[in-house]
Amino acid sequence: HDTARERGYSFALSILDDEAEAQSVAERLVRERWTDGIILMNPAAGPAILEQLTENAFPVVVLGRAPVASALSVDNDNVRAARDATAHLLRSAPGPVLLLNGPEHQTFTLDRAEGYRRAVCEAGADPDPRLVRFIAGDADAAHREVLRALDDGIRFRSVLAVSDGMAVGAMRALREHGRGIPDDVAGVGINNDDLAEYTDPRLSSVELNAFELGSRATELLLAAVRGEAGSGQRCIVPHTLALRESA
Repeated sequence: HDTARERGYSFALSILDDEAEAQSVAERLVRERWTDGIILMNPAAGPAILEQLTENAFPVVVLGRAPVASALSVDNDNVRAARDATAHLLRSAPGPVLLLNGPEHQTFTLDRAEGYRRAVCEAGADPDPRLVRFIAGDADAAHREVLRALDDGIRFRSVLAVSDGMAVGAMRALREHGRGIPDDVAGVGINNDDLAEYTDPRLSSVELNAFELGSRATELLLAAVRGEAGSGQRCIVPHTLALRESA
């Protein structure tokens, strides 16, 4: 929003429920030219929407990993981000790591699952599929999933959640089972939201530099609107680990 405003553009946000709605909105945008360009966030692994937009020469930038090689994109290295977070957990709290991941059809969740698996293998262990959970990305879902894992007797020494909200839900479930954090189970989230400083204990998280992601995506989209962006251009924004008491 800030970057678009500075360049003389207005910015509209559409929150979509599913891929079918996204497809419908994309069709209307192309047909009726409601906007000069689109930033598509966290796309599914299937390329249908992107192919539709690029075939119509409609300016689009993916915020995330693009499933179409020719698409413009801005992203973190999500494989590396999850790998770094998992490796840190394996060092600081040796033992199995439970991965609370997002929906399996999205590219960023597939990348983070791959990074998790790489870190586990590099630590000399065999990845246990029971420890990788693809769920809806909210605190309630994480709370239910951790309770289910505990009730099923799944053993884990730490939790990596793909959002800080999910990490908070996991922490509540652990406390309800009498588990201390980090003494019994360590935890790391992803995004480094403001709430990470106010949990008890304070939540370790992966800083994705969200403002820079949004700003670079907008700059690249405006370049595409002007016809100045090359095919397949991809920008990677670095991440860091923000370590606090939870791990």
